[in-house]
Amino acid sequence: MSDIAIIGESSFLYQKLFAEAGVSYQFVSPDLLGSPFLPRFKVVIIPTGFANSLYSKALAALQRTCSHIADFVRNGGILTVFGPMVAEHRYDWLPMPLEYVCELGSQSIGPSRHECTCLLCTNTPECDGYLIPGQGLETVLEDGKGRAVLVAGKLGEGLIVATSVHEFPAPEYIRWAAGRAKAAKF
Repeated sequence: MSDIAIIGESSFLYQKLFAEAGVSYQFVSPDLLGSPFLPRFKVVIIPTGFANSLYSKALAALQRTCSHIADFVRNGGILTVFGPMVAEHRYDWLPMPLEYVCELGSQSIGPSRHECTCLLCTNTPECDGYLIPGQGLETVLEDGKGRAVLVAGKLGEGLIVATSVHEFPAPEYIRWAAGRAKAAKF
């Protein structure tokens, strides 16, 4: 069993990040989502661009497996979702309401005490937009205009972390998530 599943194609940059964090990982093709043969994972990462057909084929698979996603989180997994890289997106496949608006730029981020803020490597990250969280999701970090760029919500024993930060997660976040989460079926 790998600690982390990355939904998408293999990337040398991700491989380097996970090696530095000291966790096991597996790239999972979107076509395999929902398969009864997938192993359990502690963390599932959906990289930037998942809804943009120029970068990824993940969106249709995520929509098809929305009940699996909810079960994964309820059973203790941590789902980490980055920006979709489309003009606007409604995360209708998540078990909590969330919307996204694309707006590229550097942001100045204020402090937060939430445990998942270790996702950021800097206080001035590049963001590809902002988030509009619905019921169940808490704004963890805001941009200079008071708009959410990192949100989190507990569901059952797990956690959904969504961000519009357009950077790789910090190794500290990878270690934190893998250490906090329980292995669950996706």
